[in-house]
Amino acid sequence: MMGQSQESDLFNFYKGGNKYKKPVRYVLFDSSVGDSKKEVDNKTYFYMGGETFIFDAKINKMDTCLVDKSKFTFDKSEDLQQKAYQFYKEKKQMEERKMKLKNPIPYPVTDFSPYFKIYVLEKTHKNTLLKYEVDWIYYTF
Repeated sequence: MMGQSQESDLFNFYKGGNKYKKPVRYVLFDSSVGDSKKEVDNKTYFYMGGETFIFDAKINKMDTCLVDKSKFTFDKSEDLQQKAYQFYKEKKQMEERKMKLKNPIPYPVTDFSPYFKIYVLEKTHKNTLLKYEVDWIYYTF
């Protein structure tokens, strides 16, 4: 149904805490700036700006849309970590105020990828885009 959020579109900070809708972010796949993709076993891996996004045909959705009819605001893939961190910080502080937590336990977060819903858009013809719903994979070394 249109307008209803799926569980994967939501997140929460604390067990039993409020659920928040993930902000949607769009990144444009552009091989002319060094972006690359690889297909392995029904999965498409997008390597863009130091980040990895995976489209799994079994789980994720793909759609087509017209370039001129679609108004997308694109984020640079290399800026997503910083934007996700800012979003996380603001929402977490808001949640802690709502819950009246006096001394919230700080815990190190190294992966901010669960807080955004990401779509990779790839230009196919001059007026058509492929829109991939992807999982953002964050690697820690």
